[in-house]
Amino acid sequence: MFWTLTVWWTLLTVASASTPFDALNIHRPHVDVIAEQDGNLTLLSGYNGNIRIAPGANKTGSVYFDGEDLFYLIQLIVSLPPVWEDHSPFGYVGEFHSGQKVNIQLRASDPEGTKLTYYLVSGELPPGIKLDSVRGTLKGLAPNTEELYTFTIRAFDEHGKHADNVFKMLIRGANKCDSNPCIHEGRCEEIRGSYTCHCAHPYGGRTCNLDCRSNSLGVIQSKRWIPDAQMTAHKSNGNSYAYNGRQNYGGYWTGVDKSSWLQVDLGNTTRVYGTVMQYYGTRYYTSSYYLQYSTDGNNFNNYTVGGHLTTFSAGASTYTRPLPEPMDARFVRFMPLGWYSSYGPYMRVDILGCHYYTL
Repeated sequence: MFWTLTVWWTLLTVASASTPFDALNIHRPHVDVIAEQDGNLTLLSGYNGNIRIAPGANKTGSVYFDGEDLFYLIQLIVSLPPVWEDHSPFGYVGEFHSGQKVNIQLRASDPEGTKLTYYLVSGELPPGIKLDSVRGTLKGLAPNTEELYTFTIRAFDEHGKHADNVFKMLIRGANKCDSNPCIHEGRCEEIRGSYTCHCAHPYGGRTCNLDCRSNSLGVIQSKRWIPDAQMTAHKSNGNSYAYNGRQNYGGYWTGVDKSSWLQVDLGNTTRVYGTVMQYYGTRYYTSSYYLQYSTDGNNFNNYTVGGHLTTFSAGASTYTRPLPEPMDARFVRFMPLGWYSSYGPYMRVDILGCHYYTL
């Protein structure tokens, strides 16, 4: 760094080489102006003139005072923070689908022209998306999710000044119906990043993979998807319990008279397609029954077709009885009409149908 020093020699007294102190020393490429001990260094401008202390023509040097770079301090004082190109409160960077390549250039600039660096200061980037702090880019592959991400990125200049901008990035998962998950002519509908299958009669299940006419809802002993606590009875005979009334159970449930009933809580509203009534022995069985059903456990209706009560026959065997028309029910009651036993109606039952599914 070269300094240009203009000195009015009429105002500057320079000690001779014989004196112990030299006020002006020139040791190329340096120029030192030094005050004597207890002296002062005074720079006076000429008439209507100026005193300029500059770091060089290209402004790449420094001006030090007591070890501090005055030029850098002045730069800090007058420096302005970076400016984002998008001045809206929320910078919407776009909508991306699962697996889509993301390559976004962040756009901010420094009024002084210094280089910027970028940092994530709040929020979260979508999984798989990274911020390049030096280049100011968001890169990666959009994840398989359905979510709106909000995050704040801070741009720093070389003077430590910064500016924040809040961004939003909407990620949409792959269309769940693209893989055609619904079989048996089921219609797929995407719902909130997932899907549901609208099944054609008589199919059901998650992907319409079940024939509801023969699909056990889990009362039967081999499955027991329906907990014991969800089987109740009214006017039980002797020591029989409602959960003894499962198909293929080693025991049985028996009632007292026609006002007795055996009830199953399916856990949620379910499409019911049929029932199973199983005898306990050749002399212990229900010969006929009808159904009552409810969706809330309080209001029960008789199962009817065309306004007429539907009666189902049974006997000394296992009888599967399809419903003429499926019904939606959570609670199903078996109401005895006739039986072969001196003690009352014997029942071991199962229910056939399909739960509603939304994946």
